[in-house]
Amino acid sequence: MRGSGRVAPLASLVVLTVACARGPSPAAPTPSARADTARPATAPAEARYGLRPVPVPPAFEQAVRKGTRTRTGEPGARYWQQRVNYAIDAELDPKTARLSGEERITYVNNSPDTLSGVVLHLYQNLFKAGAPRVEPTPVTGGMTLERVSVNGKPARESARPAPLTYRIDTTVMGLSFDRPLPPGDTARLEIAWHFTVPPAGAPRMGHVGRELFEIAQWYPQVAVYDDVNDWDTHPYLSRGEFYLEYGDFDVSLTLPEGYIVGATGTLQNPDEVLSDNVRRRLLAAASADTVVHVVRQGDFGAGTATQQVPGGQLTWRFRARNVRDFAWTASSRYLWDATRATLPDADGDGQPEHVLVQAFYRPEARTWREAVRYAKHALTFHAEHWHPYVYPQMTVAEGPEGGMEYPMIVFVSAYTDPKELYTVLNHEIGHEWFPMMVGSNEHDFAWQDEGVNTYIENLATQDFFKDTDEFEDEMAEYLQVAGTDQEVEMMRDADLYGPYISYGVASYFKPGIALRALGTIIGPEQVQRGLREYAKRWFLKHPTPLDFFNTFNQVAGQDLWWFWYPWWYTTQTLDQAIAGVETTPEGAGQRVEVRLEDRGGLPMPVLLRLRLANGQTRDVKVPASVWLPATRHYTETVSVPAAVQKVEIDPMGLLPDVDRENNVWPRR
Repeated sequence: MRGSGRVAPLASLVVLTVACARGPSPAAPTPSARADTARPATAPAEARYGLRPVPVPPAFEQAVRKGTRTRTGEPGARYWQQRVNYAIDAELDPKTARLSGEERITYVNNSPDTLSGVVLHLYQNLFKAGAPRVEPTPVTGGMTLERVSVNGKPARESARPAPLTYRIDTTVMGLSFDRPLPPGDTARLEIAWHFTVPPAGAPRMGHVGRELFEIAQWYPQVAVYDDVNDWDTHPYLSRGEFYLEYGDFDVSLTLPEGYIVGATGTLQNPDEVLSDNVRRRLLAAASADTVVHVVRQGDFGAGTATQQVPGGQLTWRFRARNVRDFAWTASSRYLWDATRATLPDADGDGQPEHVLVQAFYRPEARTWREAVRYAKHALTFHAEHWHPYVYPQMTVAEGPEGGMEYPMIVFVSAYTDPKELYTVLNHEIGHEWFPMMVGSNEHDFAWQDEGVNTYIENLATQDFFKDTDEFEDEMAEYLQVAGTDQEVEMMRDADLYGPYISYGVASYFKPGIALRALGTIIGPEQVQRGLREYAKRWFLKHPTPLDFFNTFNQVAGQDLWWFWYPWWYTTQTLDQAIAGVETTPEGAGQRVEVRLEDRGGLPMPVLLRLRLANGQTRDVKVPASVWLPATRHYTETVSVPAAVQKVEIDPMGLLPDVDRENNVWPRR
């Protein structure tokens, strides 16, 4: 579904300056069964629940006809995706917090369309005075462009569209080429820029006392141009996250000596920036299963943590392949722990992968002494369950940001509770799969990364902290707002959710518990199999919600439209009730008739447990299909070997029933 939050002035910016000429439509693929619109339920059931088939936007239908998408959740035979490679040279002055840089962008047009220009995101303009935003942010002046060129020719800012001109509307920039870019051709852009790094409290980045910097959304970035929605022109309003193209990064970062730098990618020149002792320890950590303290508190400073050179400046060089973004952190007071994780084969050679896991944190962040162990567990769990981890390292960095993810690096605060620290680290590391390796549109469909990640995070946390139910908190958060004016549907742009609790429920909590609820229909193993298949199909690609739904439909072997629609597109609630129980003697036991009612709007299985006088229990699963005819009443008959003493719906608390008082007989 195309997001409803696209702003008209920005859309017109793209139309004026970055128009495209659509090529001839390729032949449509052979029709296949429509997993997303089949309607097995009767019309009265739809009327009773207000159910509808999952909507299929015209743009998605067109993509199916052109062969880039399918109705079964797989990429089409003619699926294409743009590629953007970056070479960036940047310098940070900690005294002034000024970051300046130059970047060279290689843009490869893999689409069938001829493009007259590109759209870029200037995320730092969120911090300009007067910029629209949905959350309070500091004002630092935003990004200043010093120079822009296309294919070696200078471009100028202009309100009137013309070749080699650009126009900026808050955080979105339209740049016209000097000549049209046909399919298969490449454009080369060069941009020089600078800005002031905002202080702590800014969304997703900032500095603390100018001794620790977390840097993200820091370079002009080419927007996604995809096969369904063309250019992504969403402005950055602070809450909504990102939709990004994949490519390679070669980044050089210059800072004063004594600063330790962690980043997306692998360090290319350790001998030029690290002291001999630190370099030896880092090399040892790469082959150690135990934690190595690479930088210790007594190592701080030039000559002990880093090299000491004339001029006092060191340049750190990083390289990353097939990533969608680049972020980094630096501090003069970072401790550095590292170890290796042994993960499933990622490159197809039949051998396990050895991945460097490292943690950067300040001495006062005492719980972080276990951070590298926490990170290793989370990374290993997710790599074993969803898709092999394809990158050479994983970095966790302590700092002002509560929790934010980027390729190969995450930012997390100094939480004082060990379990809370593990949980947040685990959540952010889970994002390496969704959306770093499965590149969904986070702004239009925040649930597609946050909600899926909430589900896999909880499984990993339960594996680390045994005998816990990590879904309890999500359930409680959801039930606070379920059915109230504060609840909004999940299929909504991230910046349009309203109060933070509405955003949290719709993006994180409800989709997480919905996936667990799906396990009561198709089995939890099938849910996990669906996630693995989804990750495999859309690895380093751009899936839409329909691709997600249709993949699960195919894995489950049934059309689950009646599940997807009310959970994702409405705010209907679940309220199952026991209307009464009648018993009849039957041999030595009883024949029990349990009269059930569905008082809500989410047709789901009924998970019944009968407790008997002889101490036994009998579990019965009433399928959701009993509600799909036009009825709210159903009687389940069970024969048991002893008198029934208690009947309860969902005693394990797997489903978010809004009224559990009517789930028990006899009534409490």
